[in-house]
Parts: sequence; C-alpha cells; structure tokens
Amino acid sequence: MPAAYYDDDGNWVKQCTKCKEVLSVDNYYQTPEGMGDGFQSRCRPCILAHNKEHNRRRNKKRKQKTYKLTNKQVAWIKEQKGKLSIRVTAKEFSKKFWAIKVNPSTVQRIFAGKIHSDAGEADTVSIYDLLEGASQFSGSVEEYIDSTDTKKVKY
Repeated sequence: MPAAYYDDDGNWVKQCTKCKEVLSVDNYYQTPEGMGDGFQSRCRPCILAHNKEHNRRRNKKRKQKTYKLTNKQVAWIKEQKGKLSIRVTAKEFSKKFWAIKVNPSTVQRIFAGKIHSDAGEADTVSIYDLLEGASQFSGSVEEYIDSTDTKKVKY
C-alpha cells in the first residue's frame, strides 16, 4: 500500500492501489487515526465504482428471491376478498404466515383472478409448472418450451 507523499510541486498526493493513478489526497477517504497515512488505499472514484457494482449485484440477488405461495396461503387470501382491503390483507398475511411477506399488488392480482386462479382452467399452464416440467423432461429445455403453446402459459 503506497503511502501519501509530497510530489515535486509540493502537493500532498497518493497512488491508488486499484487504478494506479497518482491523485491529490483530497480524492481519498480518510481512515481512523493511527492507521497508516490516514487515507484509504483506493481513491474515491474506485471505491464508488466498487460500491455501485456491489449494490447492483446484491439487488439482483434480492430480486431473485421469490417464494411460491402454497394452495393454503392462496386460499386464505381468497377468503379475505370482500372482508378486508388489499393492504390490510397483505399485512394480516405477514402476521399469519410470518416467514413470508406478500406484496399488496400480488394480493390484488389474486383477488382479480390474474394469478393463482382456480384449477378449472385446464387449457392454461402456470409458468412454475412449465419450468418444473422442463426439469423433468429428458430432452433439451428449449425443445420442451417450444412444444408448449405460449398463449396457454399463465405468467
């Protein structure tokens, strides 16, 4: 880790360990007292770029965490239609099924019958069931998906 030093012009500078640029110490965050020269080893732009990329990856993972509602949970939500409002249903759901939270928009879509509709719709297939069937299919996944009529897939 290169320490801060005075350059030929008398400016207090330091070399970034990431981009290797020599910048003024104004471009570095400070560290607690007693730690080296008192400045981070990476410059502010490198730290900000790292944090931005880290947050992007973390948010992508967070969005990938989805939970499929069980039939019991969907039935409970459908029972609340007409009794409770959408937002209250979502709050009560998180209290009753404490491990999972449901978004009010999901509750609204269940009330409207857009998702988790009754099994009487034999001509449509859920995207979850399509993916589950593709995992059990002996051929390639692309062939399985191509063999399914896309108009019958319920997202």
